[in-house]
Amino acid sequence: MKRSGIVPVVRFKSPLEGQTSFNDLLRGEIVFENSTLDDFVLLKSDGYPTYHLANIVDDHLMEISHVLRADEWLSSTPRHVLLYQALGWQPPLFAHLPMILGPDRSKLSKRHGATAITEYREQGYLPEAMFNFLALLGWSLDDKTELLTPEEIVKHFSLERISRTAAVFNKDKLDWMNGVYLRGLSSEEFTRRAMPFLEKGLPAEISRPLDMAYIHQIIPLIQERARTLAEVPQLSDFFFVDELGYDVRLLLGKIDKAEAIKSLGTSVARMDGLTNWNAASLEAVFRPLAEELKLKTSVFFGLLRVAVTGRTAAPPLFQTMEVLGKERCLKRLNSALDKLEVSGN
Repeated sequence: MKRSGIVPVVRFKSPLEGQTSFNDLLRGEIVFENSTLDDFVLLKSDGYPTYHLANIVDDHLMEISHVLRADEWLSSTPRHVLLYQALGWQPPLFAHLPMILGPDRSKLSKRHGATAITEYREQGYLPEAMFNFLALLGWSLDDKTELLTPEEIVKHFSLERISRTAAVFNKDKLDWMNGVYLRGLSSEEFTRRAMPFLEKGLPAEISRPLDMAYIHQIIPLIQERARTLAEVPQLSDFFFVDELGYDVRLLLGKIDKAEAIKSLGTSVARMDGLTNWNAASLEAVFRPLAEELKLKTSVFFGLLRVAVTGRTAAPPLFQTMEVLGKERCLKRLNSALDKLEVSGN
């Protein structure tokens, strides 16, 4: 009951003398002086138990044999050991794991990016890549192996290989690892997993349902470049849109306006006469044409790439043109000519 404004709680009466010790599976014997321990709260004023009491009872009733938790809980463990002793229960084995830090080496938090595992799924990370990445935060099989299946991790995992120093959550490494896993998928499986991202991420003006036969042609060209499934719409949207929006200056990377207009005009004429529209036929036409125009292939192909994709970096040029089709490529080269002719460059 409350008297004189006092709100009662139930506390554990910690011993004033002696020591409380336990064996940590990573750090060996840990000893605390009882004089440093407070009479910690077991039941709050509202009658609800604190974590200290609740987790002890819960673990005991569930017959938990091992407690693996962050090393920030190390200082709470003597309290828990004393509680186990007071209740006459056998404590589990404890292992206190190193913290996961952000790139700035502070405790990982929301300000470092996504925190819930569902957020990473929504950002296009594969479960198997995430499992692999998280397993290597503070643990390793050896000094060189980076890619491990869940089965391999379960088979080889041991507490002995857990590091005693904090691990850094390296987003660049996660992106790299996810890209490796994406490239390891079959084209069919990559397509299946990418479809929800394409449906959601492609511009609204693109008609739905998406043409699956067309998508199956596109996927092999972008699978090698994707680091996450969420990047797939951005990597492939130029295959779907009717009009490309880009800065006309991209057409003039290492070529002047007159040369660009001549090169594009000649390219339109050569393309118009092509009967076999495939990557090999296109290369057979445009590689000699670069020499004829006295342009380096990198410069000439760069001009064509911007004209047909609106980008300076895209999948292999002639394979891309094959998938886009003759009509669309001609339309885009003529559009590039129009942009140049009305520009002030």
